[in-house]
Amino acid sequence: MPRWRRLCWSWTAARGRRIDGCLALLLVFGFAGTASAQVPSTDVAELRSELERLRVEYDGRIRDLENRLALLEGGSAPQPEPDELADIRAAARDFAAGAQTSAVPAVEDAPRVGRRSLNQFNPEVSFTGNVLARSSSRTREQFEMQEFELDLQASLDPYSRTRVTLAVEEGGALEIEEAYIAYPALSRGVGLTVGKFRQTFGVLNRQHLHALPQIDYPLVLLAFFGDDGLGQTGLSLEWLLPVSSRTSTHELTLQVTDSENEAFAGDSFDRLAALVHVKNFWELSAATYFEWGFSGISGDSQSGGSNRVWGTDLTFHWQPPSRAKYREITVRAEALLSERHDSAGRRHEALGGYAYVEGLLRRNLSAGVRYDKFEDPLEPQFRLWGISPYLSWWQSEYVRLRAELQHLEGSLLDESEDRFLIQMTWAAGPHKHESY
Repeated sequence: MPRWRRLCWSWTAARGRRIDGCLALLLVFGFAGTASAQVPSTDVAELRSELERLRVEYDGRIRDLENRLALLEGGSAPQPEPDELADIRAAARDFAAGAQTSAVPAVEDAPRVGRRSLNQFNPEVSFTGNVLARSSSRTREQFEMQEFELDLQASLDPYSRTRVTLAVEEGGALEIEEAYIAYPALSRGVGLTVGKFRQTFGVLNRQHLHALPQIDYPLVLLAFFGDDGLGQTGLSLEWLLPVSSRTSTHELTLQVTDSENEAFAGDSFDRLAALVHVKNFWELSAATYFEWGFSGISGDSQSGGSNRVWGTDLTFHWQPPSRAKYREITVRAEALLSERHDSAGRRHEALGGYAYVEGLLRRNLSAGVRYDKFEDPLEPQFRLWGISPYLSWWQSEYVRLRAELQHLEGSLLDESEDRFLIQMTWAAGPHKHESY
């Protein structure tokens, strides 16, 4: 064996490394020899071939020595190193082959840019159940289907949304409680609602039956607006006044509707009812806010005369942020004045109102008491007042159980009446016990 070949072998065996340095020596000695001897080009090609053969052979020997050394040291034999260049070339071939077949995606696999899936076209569907058990000192004890609601809501586009609420009451009668399209933000804090909706008179009239803080609406609302409250078809314009600030909000609502309510009558534009509502909100602290509102509605009465109802409401709410789930107190009061003319043109004024306080006893348990008093809008000499303590237990945000004791007394009744009510309310779907 030539001397330079023995030197390379002993050097690599002793170091246990790859023969990159040895190749350099081979090239130096090889090219030095060829340069001094001036060999022809065919001999140079043969020499290069021999060098490549030696490189492959010595790579194999060195890997074999490294494996033996690892076994002697008690380790595991190292895995052979991949040929990175071969891997890159293979990956490039695979990529080129895939690009040729998938450069133009199939029609069924192409992304639907600007389209919505079929599920996105479906509205959000919710169902609310409301069952009542009633015991009274004057009437029979019974179970009562207070109301079942089917609610559908959807965003039509970035500018508008719609809502339809179907209510099934005792007796199986189906009623469209609300059905409207709303434009929440037209321009400069202005919103528009078109359709049938519960009107923004005071605070509680806007709420659905299942969302009330008590089992039923305050007695004055039932007396002045009927059993279903104030809900009519028309236009509603809401304007967030520009005088609002960081700690206060002021909102003006104007509504023009056909008179479909029990207290109003009208089937054409010359007998419309007009409503105005102003709401003022002040944030007194991080835990407290105060709200004051004024409402008024004017239209024709069922008896043929005119009917006007004015109202004002006050709300005080306390809920510390650090204990919001366990501490909360709400105090609310509303006073109403009814000015109604009968068919003979006689004017009758009646007053009414309610007040209640409610607080959290624990995370899912609240208690409150409401006081009601009103005069009959057509015969103000007859009055009725009542007091109603109640207790509400939330099994979860979807299921609520409420118990209420009502004591009613006044000249509208032959004798006082005591009622005990238990209400079970549940909701399925995204529309929960919504309040405004």
